[in-house]
Amino acid sequence: MQPLAALSPSAPVGESFISPLPAQLLNALSQQLIGRLPITLSATYFSVDSFNTSDFARYGIPLPDHFGKAVAKRKAEYLAARLCAKTALQRHRVASLPWMLPEERCPCWPEGWLGSLTHSDGIAAAAIARGTELNAVGIDIEGWIAAQRAERLAPAILREEELAYWHSIESPESRGQWLTRIFSAKESLYKALYPLVRKPFYFHDASVIYDEARPERFKMRLEIDLSDELSRGFICSARSLSLHEMAVTLIALPAEDSR
Repeated sequence: MQPLAALSPSAPVGESFISPLPAQLLNALSQQLIGRLPITLSATYFSVDSFNTSDFARYGIPLPDHFGKAVAKRKAEYLAARLCAKTALQRHRVASLPWMLPEERCPCWPEGWLGSLTHSDGIAAAAIARGTELNAVGIDIEGWIAAQRAERLAPAILREEELAYWHSIESPESRGQWLTRIFSAKESLYKALYPLVRKPFYFHDASVIYDEARPERFKMRLEIDLSDELSRGFICSARSLSLHEMAVTLIALPAEDSR
């Protein structure tokens, strides 16, 4: 599976709402984050200020009925992420798009496919895979959390043992960046596991097994039972990448890991 899907030539890239990521950034995402995983990734910059509701029709993506009263920022984020998903699926000649039901917390994917969407600070991405090759995918992008904000957020995101490690980091800036990586990793875990169990869980329900020698590769451990297969003690791998004042994390579960 080709790991990277450029935005479709049929989409008016570079005009107003969306613009392509530089080749260096795309290569880093492809080589360092995806590697040999059977995942196709599509990503784009987008501008909320340049967004217009008519862009949904322009890019051939339906505006959900329940989004009618959403603010422009929410619509722009939704459209940018779905455009990435459309581009990645088209790479495999899949014409259908992921859709969202009002009562659901995750997108529904075309038959035989699974994926994950993310958007933050003007960048959006979609990671997709065949259901025969992976059982779950979760991707998340987060801008660095500033030091002062990190002080407020850390207790809500980190478990006791994680908080102790966080306090041992001397630089306030480094603490903010480490917290961002952990926050993003837990978001990725949620995106990967929720479609399998349809049960919400929270930041303190998972912990990170962190190795200072490999800061961009670590383990995630469940601290609660979500299902018979995804029970307390379940461990999976997470990949993290630091790019342009952002953290990007990815979790991919092989088909046998959670069945």
